[in-house]
Amino acid sequence: MRRESLLLDNPFLIRKKVFTTNEAEESLQWSKTDLYSVLFRLVQKGKLVRIKRGLFCLVPPGTGDLKRGYPQNWFLIAKALAGDRPYFLSHYSAMQLHGMTTEAIQTLFISRPDQRRLPKDLRIPVRFITIPKERFWGLEEKWVTNEERVRVSDLERTILDILDRPDLSGGISEIARGLWLAKKEINGSKLLDYVKRFDSLASVKRLGFLMESFDLVSEEAIDKIHKFIQSSTSYAFLDPTSKKEGKYLDRWRLRINVDMVAIQKNLMT
Repeated sequence: MRRESLLLDNPFLIRKKVFTTNEAEESLQWSKTDLYSVLFRLVQKGKLVRIKRGLFCLVPPGTGDLKRGYPQNWFLIAKALAGDRPYFLSHYSAMQLHGMTTEAIQTLFISRPDQRRLPKDLRIPVRFITIPKERFWGLEEKWVTNEERVRVSDLERTILDILDRPDLSGGISEIARGLWLAKKEINGSKLLDYVKRFDSLASVKRLGFLMESFDLVSEEAIDKIHKFIQSSTSYAFLDPTSKKEGKYLDRWRLRINVDMVAIQKNLMT
């Protein structure tokens, strides 16, 4: 019990929150045998989570659950899994960091420039999204604790990413609610600059439609967004995860395959 308390009260590990066995061994100056024995007991008691071999995360006292009440640890887990390789938190994880959703974390979404298999012994749900290095822009460092920052797509880049891949972002209804929650923080000028660089017309079509439908940016900004898609002749589904039907909307070259009245009501709840 004394050794368990020494580990849980260790200032270095408390600051780290997510740590390797090597870091714990160096900080505590214990033998590997003693350390592994304590780690095993703390995992059994629910005071530590074993993420994968050699990587652990502290569970905040009183929660009994890594997911509930302490999402910062999840984001630090993403950073630890990336190691020294390029990464950024994206899609639904980025929405959570930008306050675009109040839902509990269920999966970590991490964008990377290379394909990588998940560790076989990984104990938390993680989704790696492979994107080319050319799309590593529009990123920022965000503080998740007093000591640690993580890399995440900024708000405007996040908006384009989630509209490009609603399947990784909770669907169009959740995205619309997220846009509504973040509307005061959206930098319209930056968003327009990003639209010029982004390589998904479907995303821009959904963006223009939702921004116009819920009056999220100025009419001038809406007109500028529309200019980027007006020459397009193909139609995209508003929600590619939903049914493949719906009325055609010529202005935004979209098929409206979701209940917009229900989405409007969802914004107000």
